[in-house]
Amino acid sequence: MKPILVLALLCIANVCFAQADTATRYFLKEGKPTSRDSAFSYIKLYPGANGYHGREYYQKGGTLKSEGDYADKEGLTPLGDFNNYTDKGVLDYTASYIDGKPSEIMYYHKNGNKKAYLSFSTGAIDQEKGWDTEGKEIKKYVVMREARFKGGPEGWRKYLEKNLNANIATDAGAPAGEYMVEVRFKVSREGYVSNVKAVAVPTKCKPCGNEAVRAVLNSAEWQPAILHNETIEYMAIQFITFVVIDDRKGKGQ
Repeated sequence: MKPILVLALLCIANVCFAQADTATRYFLKEGKPTSRDSAFSYIKLYPGANGYHGREYYQKGGTLKSEGDYADKEGLTPLGDFNNYTDKGVLDYTASYIDGKPSEIMYYHKNGNKKAYLSFSTGAIDQEKGWDTEGKEIKKYVVMREARFKGGPEGWRKYLEKNLNANIATDAGAPAGEYMVEVRFKVSREGYVSNVKAVAVPTKCKPCGNEAVRAVLNSAEWQPAILHNETIEYMAIQFITFVVIDDRKGKGQ
């Protein structure tokens, strides 16, 4: 009987250790860490064979939101396969991660049939498919796409070259260097721009913020964001950089 007793005591000790080493982390809806009072969800992390096993719950209602393994005790780097659920307890999507980045995602209809599929290569979508509730594939289905300027990155660059006052930093007396402004704005389901704000402006070039906002406001219609083959409102971010060149270079000074 003694070996059985010793084994039982070891099991109890291991459970106690796991409970003592459990970590709880709180997150906003967009996934950023926060305090318990403002959390949309929280994760309980337990030591496991692959790092930490996490079970995430909705703060309101306490139902399971997701489950899978993490490389870190902060619950920020997912590894392997995850199941994700709606606040009603229905399977929403499954996802596979490699080094914290998604490699595949499968979404499901409420009836359990597959809804959409995404695969990624070097961080970009390389395949996407969609099906109706009966399982019939929908041609040219777009799972997700961010709002973008008509003409793409090259069109945006040409627009700024033509419409942005590139001398604003120089006129403001800013020293030689680069001055980046972060602009956030809403793109409607029809592609119209609104709520434009400069959320990060260089201290040495305050006018750069106003000029960046003006350029975005005047940028006409954008291609709206798409989620599961439908256009949606989207909060976009653009970084606009102003450059002041040191005229002394090359003059022997």
